[in-house]
Amino acid sequence: MVDAIIAIYNRTIIFFSLPFHFFLLPFYFLFLISCEKQTTPVTLPNPQLTLTVEDLAVTEAWLRLGAQETAAEQQIIIWRDSSEIYNLSGAIADTTIHDSALFPAHNYTYRAELRKNGQKIVGADPVSITTMDTTSHNFQWEIFEFGGVHGSSVLYDVAIVNENDIWAVGEIHTAETDTFDSLGNWVPPYNAVHWDGLDWELRRFMVPGPGFGEIYSVFAFGPNDVWMGQGSARHWDGQQWIIYNSNNGFPGAFRVRKIWGTSSENLYFVGEEGNIVHYNGQNWRQMGYGLEVDMHDIWGAINPQTGEWEILIVGSKAFQVNHAKMLLRVEGQYLKTVPDSGLAWTVTGLWFMPGKRYYVVGDGVFSIRHLGEIWQANGTHPLLYKSAIRGNDINDILIVGAFGLVSHFNGISWHHYAGSAWPLFDGYYGEVAYKGNLMVAVGQIGNKGLILRGWRQ
Repeated sequence: MVDAIIAIYNRTIIFFSLPFHFFLLPFYFLFLISCEKQTTPVTLPNPQLTLTVEDLAVTEAWLRLGAQETAAEQQIIIWRDSSEIYNLSGAIADTTIHDSALFPAHNYTYRAELRKNGQKIVGADPVSITTMDTTSHNFQWEIFEFGGVHGSSVLYDVAIVNENDIWAVGEIHTAETDTFDSLGNWVPPYNAVHWDGLDWELRRFMVPGPGFGEIYSVFAFGPNDVWMGQGSARHWDGQQWIIYNSNNGFPGAFRVRKIWGTSSENLYFVGEEGNIVHYNGQNWRQMGYGLEVDMHDIWGAINPQTGEWEILIVGSKAFQVNHAKMLLRVEGQYLKTVPDSGLAWTVTGLWFMPGKRYYVVGDGVFSIRHLGEIWQANGTHPLLYKSAIRGNDINDILIVGAFGLVSHFNGISWHHYAGSAWPLFDGYYGEVAYKGNLMVAVGQIGNKGLILRGWRQ
């Protein structure tokens, strides 16, 4: 015999005893029906979907997809023009979309939709892009040699002011140097050479005390604002050369291998044994010293996303394996190490455009898109040492190095002028400057200083 009835309504358990309440069942059900909960659908916030351009190259585009986290039954579809390129399903939040195999200097339009069960929920505003164009590999070349008499000559660094104003520095011994003149005075070597648009003029800058010293670095903001580095600093202000040494605040006594800055009131000098010095136009401040590596290069550029300057410094014991390498970032008055996983032991040059591409060269060519990533080696380059790198943009980059190596990246391919296009020779380029369509590389061939001047047609 049944003693009770159990009813379930709206997830509520209702218990009826029998037989006492049996006759009340109709009334209970009438009550439940009349008291049925009146529910109102919950209105969810409008789903958001955005599509913005993060970065562009010659054959690639990076788009930022902004979305509230989607559910498993939802999907996001992305089109390039009329072609579907991505179909994303499941839980998707903000992410970067990479599109490749594009054409140079070509227009594309991207759009995105959020769908559920095949029905459109919301669409992102279309975004149009134009990919970057390639740059020409076609350079005309001219080589100049200096010295080679009474000593070994070499040029260490170069700076371009304009096509008619170029400085190269080093040590140059000629037939008239390293001997006594007719008056019995010793004639020291030259330590700079200047291009005026027609000819190279040998120049000699003396220093207090020893009289002569090699010049290792040069950096120019303009024709009347030129800096040079030795064991001291030297500045041309348009009227005179001013020497900065320990007598007036420069914490020197190291070879200044490279100079970079945004102005003569914000300037960095880097060199041997980890020395890093900053000048603010009035005071000198030593930021680093006594490290086990030599600092070889420094470069900086504005990050377009943050509006802040990014300044990186690279150091290593050149041509020594199993020794420390170091990549530093200047952050205000401090130095912060940057992950260097993937880099070779010997690295001597760097160049970058923040948020787009970072390059380090030395015993290989290494690049990443964002700081903190593992550096990726490019195995397509000749097995020659790469000393230095400079660029105008991510589609216009030059690398120079051993045995006359000169390589140019046009946004799609690297063209190596060494080999059949540029016969190997017993020499090297140690530094390069690149401005517009003009490049100048300096180094040594045999016992002579070497300058390569190239201009794009």
